[in-house]
Amino acid sequence: MAPAISPGDYVVVDARAYASRSPGPGEVVLARDPREPSREIVKRVAGPDDAGGIVLLGDNPAASTDSRDFGPVSPDDVSGRVLWRYWPAARFGPVR
Repeated sequence: MAPAISPGDYVVVDARAYASRSPGPGEVVLARDPREPSREIVKRVAGPDDAGGIVLLGDNPAASTDSRDFGPVSPDDVSGRVLWRYWPAARFGPVR
């Protein structure tokens, strides 16, 4: 997800962000990896697909594994919205 999120960044996730609505385009989310369900991934929402799934894309298409590889994810697989980076201190701030 570079440059928005780099390996080793620590982030704050709002686990209740989607309790009453679906993720919107452009939002950065934490989701279950459909290839390995015990693993979580951070991706940007591209939008919904025609079947009710959510299309997730990485910010660096040349180096990202995302919905272009594994397809849309179920809304139930989205754990929350990534809001804030708190580590490393030099990168402290909101995730956009």
